[in-house]
Amino acid sequence: MRSKRRGEPVRHARRSGAEQRQEVLRRLSIALKGRGVGVCEADSRGHLRLVAANRAEDLGPIAVDDVKAALRGLSEVPEADRTPRLWVAGRSRRRGWCIAPVRSELPQPPPGGVERRSLERLTLELGGVCIGLIEAPDREATAPRDTGPHALLASIAEQIPAILWTTDAALRVTSRSGTGPKSLELLPSRVPGASLLEQYNRGEVTSDSVDAHRQALAGESVSYQIQPADRCYDAHVKPLRDDAGAIVGVVGLAVDVSDRERALAQARRSQLELEDFVENAPAGIRWMAQDGTILRANQVELDMLGYRSEEYVGKNIAAFHIDPEVAADTLRRLRARESLRNVETRLRRRDGSICYGLVSASVRWEGREFVHACCFTRDITERKVAELALAQFKAMVDSADDAVVGKTLDGMITSWNSAATRLYGYTAEEVIGKPITLLAPPDRIDEIRGMLERLRRGERIERHETTRVRKDGAQVAVSLTVSPILDSHGRVIGATSVAHDITERKQVEQQLLHAALHDALTDLPNRAYFVERVSQALARGRRDSDYRFGVLFLDCDHFKEVNDSLGHAAGDRFLTEIANRLRTSVRPGDVVARLGGDEFAVLLEEIVGAPDAEHAALRIQSALAAPFALEGRDIVPSASIGAALSERNHRQPQDVLGNADLAMYHAKQQGGARFQMFHVAMRKSAEALQDMEADLRNAVERREFRLVFQPILELESGRVHGFEALSRWHRPGVGVILPPDFLPLAEQTGLILPIGTWVLREACRNARSWQDRYPTSAPVRISANLSAKQLAHPGLVDEVRTVLRDTGLEASRLALEIAESVLMENVASAIAALNQLRELGVELYMAHFGSGRLSLSSMPSFPLQGIKVDPVVVHRVGGRRVDLDVVRSIMDLARSLGLRVIAEGVETVAQRERLIAFGCELGQGHLLGKPLEPKAAIALLKA
Repeated sequence: MRSKRRGEPVRHARRSGAEQRQEVLRRLSIALKGRGVGVCEADSRGHLRLVAANRAEDLGPIAVDDVKAALRGLSEVPEADRTPRLWVAGRSRRRGWCIAPVRSELPQPPPGGVERRSLERLTLELGGVCIGLIEAPDREATAPRDTGPHALLASIAEQIPAILWTTDAALRVTSRSGTGPKSLELLPSRVPGASLLEQYNRGEVTSDSVDAHRQALAGESVSYQIQPADRCYDAHVKPLRDDAGAIVGVVGLAVDVSDRERALAQARRSQLELEDFVENAPAGIRWMAQDGTILRANQVELDMLGYRSEEYVGKNIAAFHIDPEVAADTLRRLRARESLRNVETRLRRRDGSICYGLVSASVRWEGREFVHACCFTRDITERKVAELALAQFKAMVDSADDAVVGKTLDGMITSWNSAATRLYGYTAEEVIGKPITLLAPPDRIDEIRGMLERLRRGERIERHETTRVRKDGAQVAVSLTVSPILDSHGRVIGATSVAHDITERKQVEQQLLHAALHDALTDLPNRAYFVERVSQALARGRRDSDYRFGVLFLDCDHFKEVNDSLGHAAGDRFLTEIANRLRTSVRPGDVVARLGGDEFAVLLEEIVGAPDAEHAALRIQSALAAPFALEGRDIVPSASIGAALSERNHRQPQDVLGNADLAMYHAKQQGGARFQMFHVAMRKSAEALQDMEADLRNAVERREFRLVFQPILELESGRVHGFEALSRWHRPGVGVILPPDFLPLAEQTGLILPIGTWVLREACRNARSWQDRYPTSAPVRISANLSAKQLAHPGLVDEVRTVLRDTGLEASRLALEIAESVLMENVASAIAALNQLRELGVELYMAHFGSGRLSLSSMPSFPLQGIKVDPVVVHRVGGRRVDLDVVRSIMDLARSLGLRVIAEGVETVAQRERLIAFGCELGQGHLLGKPLEPKAAIALLKA
């Protein structure tokens, strides 16, 4: 059982005891009129007497004694020291007594709006609010019920729809009556005398009920609620006073208000549900006054805009509108009794952002009075932002430079932007609803089907380069990026392709690729292209055992002379002419390439053997042999050609190219304008040359070089004029190697520079030691040869200066010999280098004079002190008359230029005598002295 206090205690104004008694007796006389009941009074001495009755015969002295006995048996008769009390008594139908205590205070008049109380109700109120049935304990339970008027009051009390009770000061129940549900034990014990406190201890009565009774004992009137199970009672307790006004107990009334409470609870629930709906409706709701002042707003509205209630309510709605004219128009229409439906508006959130809303509103009117407007606002910001983004995206797509095309998974075109029209030539109306294959060349139809299949699997296609067909039939190169379109469940429902026109880029790529794989001067394929084609040929040969190919390697003869004598522009025209002749001299399937410089190569496809390669080479040589004009001169080009055939053991293109190159090198060594097929011996020779090069690179550090000195004598006297320093390579495991066998390799590999420096330093060191050993002898000169690479080296002059300083040799005792062919390679640069050397004080000789094609008119340009006649010329002395005239002419030229002459290769006495006769002063050769070791040279000087 649950109880609840309600309200504050009610206190009533009191009258004096006599006045109250007289008023009670007056009202009882009126109430008991015709009822067959009487009123007894228990005085202060405990005597009970009849003070009022409607039928005295029913309540005579004997009857009063019965009432008194019944009350005493129930401990209800006051003692002598107690305040007198009034009792209403009447016989019940079971010959018991219906006895009720009379309340000591007058009942309050009913409040306004409550119905007037009937006499029966007034009687009950006069009976102390709570009337209990007190039956005589000695009566038989089966005694027949009294049906007379004296039982009427008890019957009325039993049948009222309420529960009434009284307690004494110890909170023991003294009476209980009413027709409240008997099964609902608001006060569990119906037996007068049961203790309320004991019931509380047993959990049968709540603490609220006990507290209320205690407050009533303290003089307060207390209202509270009792809520057992699914019922509800309004309970009211107040003090029970005796005639003297002393509190002697508690009187209480409990009325069943379950239906009312259920109705109120349902009303509250409905109210809460309504409030909950308003607060959590799927839209913002606000109520506005006629001028736009916000009267109330639900939480959705506040959350939608980000304001607290105190920041929003009380403000004018115009303050939150981004477009004030929309707010003004909305109010105008509402005041005109117009209902609004889905008016789009923009509101500013607290954080400054924009909220897009759809407003529907109507006004509540009472007569002609504007009560309030109720506005519903649906937040459409996400949709609006999406629409704006979609519009922006559409604008971007329409303004894009790339063609954007939408299509279904079946390949039907669904969207088409302006760039697509520019790229493909079709308008949107012409293609939407048509298959995408409309844009594909016939050989690309399967490609599109494959792309659609990949899209159905959810794949994305990135930068796929392909070809499409324009409306006018022209093909355009495009780069496609195709993306699947997914629905909200992640299913593929379509695709979007972005096509970028790469036609121009492809053209540029083709140009770049052509430039990367072709020679800029001749437009022939270059080395990279040629190597790739040879690689493809090798791969084909591995697949097809019957397939063979050959490679021709060409090197133009005397191109350097043409380039140097006529200039680089003429050299370029020369190479262009060679390229054109090569193109016309090969078969359509063959490949002609320029490998670099004056080197060309030809790939011979589908040949049988060496005769085919030789035939192709002879055809090329025949095409090259025709003269052509260049800078006013007729040039007859030629080329040294090497050939190599493919072999099954070839794995890399260089295997074939290297063999052809070796064959060409051998053809060049044979004098040029020749053809040479590769054979294995060439490879062995090349490998031997490679081994020599490897040994040569370390020869200086290993001190494998030695110098020998060939004397230069005065032809008439035989005295020593000087020595020419000649190098010898003592190669481990091989023996002594002479200069003609290793110097060309040294020159080719650049090793001539460190070797030449070592020779120069050793020659000067020996010459200085001879000078120190024989200071009184005639000055002895030392000669050393300079190669082409040495003469062209920019550090040559500093190197000579350093050697002279380090060895202490006078510059005038050093003679440097440069071959005629070396000087003719680059006359201008040679003259500049020779002038710097001459400034150092060294002597300069042109070696092997008469062996080349030196222009005699250029001789005065070189700062020379002498010439050394080539042994080939010297050997002619003593032969034909014409040979003698050549030698005589050389001697005359030298004298006219003031040059000293040294004859090389003097091997016979006749040659010596002829040379002396021609006026030649100096010579060297086996007749005059072989190359000597340093000790032998010293011995010659001593002699």
